[in-house]
Amino acid sequence: MKFAFFSLGLLSFSSVLTVASTVNQVAIAQCVMADVAIQVAVHGSEKPAQQTNDVEMVSDGPCTGNTSVSTSRQVHVGGTDEVRQTRRSRHQMSEDRNNRTGVNGPTVAVPVEVQVDVDNAAYRLR
Repeated sequence: MKFAFFSLGLLSFSSVLTVASTVNQVAIAQCVMADVAIQVAVHGSEKPAQQTNDVEMVSDGPCTGNTSVSTSRQVHVGGTDEVRQTRRSRHQMSEDRNNRTGVNGPTVAVPVEVQVDVDNAAYRLR
């Protein structure tokens, strides 16, 4: 019985050592560019909405620890006229020439685009 408790104690202690040894690791984030665009049109025009989202994400070299985030929403509700929604966004990351950590990595680009076009015939009845 004492041997079982001793074994259980050693197992618990070894798991604590494993966790403690991984905590000392240095974590350095890469550069991240995120662009979130939402375009919504609820209208009575019989033509589909013209929705454009022009996003450019440029990185000219390895980078560490920077972010560029843009969020936008365009919402049109009502009417029977044609709908045009246009958006332009540009992100640029430059190489970190003063990085003293010695750790660099690729820039992570996360573009998110949501376009919704709803034809609501009720607007044509008004």
